[in-house]
Amino acid sequence: MKAPGNLLPAIVVGVMGNTGIYLVPLLLGAMVSDRGLTDQQAGLVASADLAGYATMTFVTAMFLIHKDWRRLVLAGIAVMIAANLGSIFVTSGGAFAGMRFLSGMGAGVLAAIATVSLGQSDSPDRGYGMLFAASLLFGSAGLWGLPVLMERTGLDGAYVFIACLAVLSGFFSRGLIRHGTGAAADGAATADLRPHAPMLAILLLLSITIFWAQQNALYAYMERLGSTAGLSAQFIGFALGFANLSGFVGASLVAWMGSRLGRQLPLALSTLLQLACLWLLARASGNSSYLFAVALIALCWNVVNPIQIGILAEVDGTGRLLALSSTVIGVGLAAGPALGAAVLSGADYSRVLWLCAVLSIVTAALALPALAGIRNSAAKQGT
Repeated sequence: MKAPGNLLPAIVVGVMGNTGIYLVPLLLGAMVSDRGLTDQQAGLVASADLAGYATMTFVTAMFLIHKDWRRLVLAGIAVMIAANLGSIFVTSGGAFAGMRFLSGMGAGVLAAIATVSLGQSDSPDRGYGMLFAASLLFGSAGLWGLPVLMERTGLDGAYVFIACLAVLSGFFSRGLIRHGTGAAADGAATADLRPHAPMLAILLLLSITIFWAQQNALYAYMERLGSTAGLSAQFIGFALGFANLSGFVGASLVAWMGSRLGRQLPLALSTLLQLACLWLLARASGNSSYLFAVALIALCWNVVNPIQIGILAEVDGTGRLLALSSTVIGVGLAAGPALGAAVLSGADYSRVLWLCAVLSIVTAALALPALAGIRNSAAKQGT
């Protein structure tokens, strides 16, 4: 049996680990208005934060099984607190970027351990659905509330707020399991997968990378698609906000269903619906079609990724490759807009939509070998 773990501490730690990702647009703007950085300088500082995150998710994955997870989380939280408070006092651009790199490193530890901890639960799909739903709620609250705070306190107030959240998450870290049990190795239904688990896990990591590249390639040009269709900036903003809400619904559906409906049907249906949404976006000529397409595709995105990571949790017996999912998410996020820009032709976004259609199919196809292996292994156990 897998260790049941405690979902709430892992979810709180995971949301805290992804704070920088969800709040980076607002923080970047405040760097320009409050600190007097140029757009380019602010972008480099934001990149330093994400670079620290990616670096430490990778390092944590390599040493995860040999360490006490609670101590690692507390160390990551301590680094986040120190770096965010330190960001208030530094004046030079290099020191500021260094502080943000350290903050990202602390966050990366939290994200990696939360991902693996949720993978030890009896229903990882449900746990990841809850994590995505909580992250979307936090992101929405931050995007609505942080500007109000920064109007009064500036960028320094935002960093103090993040440090306070880190302190709060430290109290929850005591509920984390201390060590992993090996998700696939202990699961009776996946015992036959062990010889093939590393290759299946690598295919899933590639699937996750491509998924996030596809998602961000489209999201980067979502506003331009609406503008090209003649929609107002106000309505586009409303539609994207509504899409965030529908994404929460998608993640909540996974949290509610777990794997009761299996994984193949939700994955296939979500992929087909994504293709339909891309077709609709290519022909969107009014408010209703654009709103429907962006809301439905956001819902599908937040069904696919929790399922992907849930499958990875079942086939990865060490937890190391599961921890790397946070790293490859960052790679995919960074690659997406660049891929979209590479195929873009003037103001014709059809090539971007075609690219996203192909990548969504590849995303699902790369998950199929693991799904087939899990199903065959379960069938053998049942006979």
